[in-house]
Order: sequence, then C-alpha cells, then structure tokens
Amino acid sequence: MDETTIGLITLTLPTERMDLAEKWDKLAFAKLSDSGLAVLHHEKLVTTTEDAINASKNLESNGAQCLVYLLGTWIHATQILQAVKQVSLPFIIWSIPDPATFSLTGGGVTHGSLDEIGIEHRFVYGSPNSPAVIREIISYARAAMVVHALMGAKMGNIGGITMGMYTSMVDYGQVIDIFGVEIEHMDQYQWVLEAAKVPKKDVDATYTWLRQEFGKIFAPEEIVRKSIRLYLGLKTLVKDRNYKLISIKGQPEIIDNYTSACLAVALINDDEIPCACEGDLNAALTMYILSLLANQPALFADVNFIDTEKNMLRAVNCGAMATMLAKSRKNVDWGHQYEVMGKGRGMTTIFCCRPGEVTLARLSRVKGRYVMLITTGIAFEQPKEVFKEAVDIWPHAFIKLDGDSNRFLENCRSNHIHMVYGNFKGDLIAICKILGIEPIII
Repeated sequence: MDETTIGLITLTLPTERMDLAEKWDKLAFAKLSDSGLAVLHHEKLVTTTEDAINASKNLESNGAQCLVYLLGTWIHATQILQAVKQVSLPFIIWSIPDPATFSLTGGGVTHGSLDEIGIEHRFVYGSPNSPAVIREIISYARAAMVVHALMGAKMGNIGGITMGMYTSMVDYGQVIDIFGVEIEHMDQYQWVLEAAKVPKKDVDATYTWLRQEFGKIFAPEEIVRKSIRLYLGLKTLVKDRNYKLISIKGQPEIIDNYTSACLAVALINDDEIPCACEGDLNAALTMYILSLLANQPALFADVNFIDTEKNMLRAVNCGAMATMLAKSRKNVDWGHQYEVMGKGRGMTTIFCCRPGEVTLARLSRVKGRYVMLITTGIAFEQPKEVFKEAVDIWPHAFIKLDGDSNRFLENCRSNHIHMVYGNFKGDLIAICKILGIEPIII
C-alpha cells in the first residue's frame, strides 16, 4: 500500500487571534504525525487567498494525497474556495472547538459555501486531542490515498469476458473518467506463450516451494507444472506491462486447452496484484480498492448461499482464492480440479478463510451509474467436511453479516463478492463520495 500522505495548512487572518492559530497548528501537526500519517506541513500561517493557493499547489507537488485546512480562527471562505479550485486533491476543512478563535464560525460559512458550489469535501469539528477526530481524518486520508493510487493505474484485461456476464463488463471510457484507471486488453495466447518461456529450473524451484509451504498436493505433477508456468508467466507480464490490477478470462479456452488458471490467480493475489477471474473488471476494481485500504489480498468469490434467518453468507470460489486469507498456508491443500470445469482440469485451493472482522464490497452499475455495495461482518471457520454441502474441493468463506441479509440480497448485483479483514466501511463511503459513486450501506 502507498504511504498515506496529507498536507496540513492552517489559515487565519491578520486581524484575528494569530497566537491561538499558531497554538492549534502546532498541536494538530504533532497529533497527526503521531497517528502514523505522513504529514507535509506548511509551517507558516496562511493569511491571504494568494498564500492559500500557493501553499496548496506546493503541497500537492510535493506528494500530498489529501489536504487538511485547519481553521485557526475565523477566515474568509474565499481563502479555501479559490485554493481548492487550483488543485485536484480531496480535502478536509477542520474547525477547532475554541470559542476565542471563532474557528467554527469560519467553518460554517466555508462548509456552506463549498456545498453551495457543489465542491466535495469533508467537514471535521473537534480538538486534535480527540482520538475520534484523528480517526476521522485518518479514514478520509486513507480514502484519498486510494483515489490517488487509482489515478493512472493500469489494469490488464487478459482474454476479455466469459459466459455472458454483463456484470463483469465496463465502459473503458467511464472507468478512466471516474477511477482514472487505464484498461489494456491482451489476448490469452500471449499469456500461454509467456508460460512456455519459463525456465525449467524456475518451475522446479516453485514446485519445491509449494510442497514446503502448503498442505497436501493432490493434483498430478504434470498439472502442477503447467499451473506453475501460468503463474510465473503471469508474473512476468504484470511486471513488464506495469499492471497494478488484472482480470483474466480463464475459461473455457485456457482450462480446455492448457490447464486451469486457479493456482496462478491465487498466488498473484498473494503477491498483492489484485486479480479477478472470469474477466470481471468490476471485481478487479473493487479488489484493488479493498487491497489498498487493507494492505492485504482481497477475496474473489461467488455468492453461493445466504441463510436469511441466521444472516449468514457462504462465499465459494472455483479454486483461486488468495491463500493469504487462510489461517496458515499449511491449512491450504491443492486439489485436482473437477473434470466438468474443463478438459485441462488443473489445480484448486482447498481451505476455509480465517476468522475475524471483515468488510465486504462490490462495485456495480445501475443503468450505467456506478454504485458500491458495502457491508461488514464476522468471518468464522467451518471444517472442510462442511464444504461438500456445496463443492468439497473448492475454497470457502463463511460470514455472519452485520447488516440485514435481505437488504444485501436486494442490492447484490453480481455473482461475485469481495472481502478483506478489518472494518473499512467509513473509508469506502469516503471513497465513494470523492469519486461520485453512490454507496449502498447494509
């Protein structure tokens, strides 16, 4: 994950209590720096619109992903309005609970003026000594970091769309307009050619590593070696083409004529390159956002079953879940894929996702307009014997949803769902607001 970097600017007026603005500026810088954020500090108090513009531009050029405008006293709204027109960063206006400063008064007029014009921002009120206030700023800053990382990222679309999945399709122009992500299409044949180039010694070394790192391997050696070639070939393509995220078609061509891509997809996700199966570009976008927030691989899985009485979701994948989602890699077995999946069969991970608090999300479109389903829950483990209720050699996740499962169903607009460990609901809502996407919160 990129480092989360903010720029801090404290504003005041020469006619106001500049001594108080100086005090709050120093305290805010200290508390934000202690929070783990990288803080670029404009150390001089800003008293004019021109200085606010120059300070904002300077912090943006030095790597700030988000600007924090601390209102040290009453200010003129134009100081911020004109400044934010000159930069392209998400920003916070922050008022201090100090009656001698009239900071909140300035915050009210600035917040209202920004809304009047329709400029997206976050308004924060509270002391730098308040952990809740610092958490709110951190959450918005993380959202800004994700938006910053999206802009200019390149997604590899290897093979296109499969099985008529309209929910996986996107408008390339819309994606670059909203997310800033460039999509590059590549034929799967290029991937097979790259797999053929992998030296035998590299295949041997990876095979040895698999036997040492994981549980049992049930697939035949020839299948394992082909699967390893696909993985190492994919790693080369990702590096050479500077892909930050990818989607692969996978079936039916690859699995029918070579072998399944499941090992490749699972391990490339472990390598922190979000990769979606079945050409699902919306999945890849969602997974990239989640993985940037959580600094961990994101789940790609099918919505297999929901027990509406128990509010329980079973998510199943056909063999390509990131192994880092397991409690331990020793809990991960490598099965031999079902014949029905394709003539080349292949490998499949077999494990249950580890227990813990989780966030689930999914980008979808409604009449061409993007929305994001967002909910949280608690993942829990089940023994592998329970898998046979669905499919016994595919990986599973079991989640007790916090929200209403019926509302989840109403807003579940894909066969796929995505998940990371931790609670990032607030961060995702902030990302949606910055990007102009409707968050659907369950």
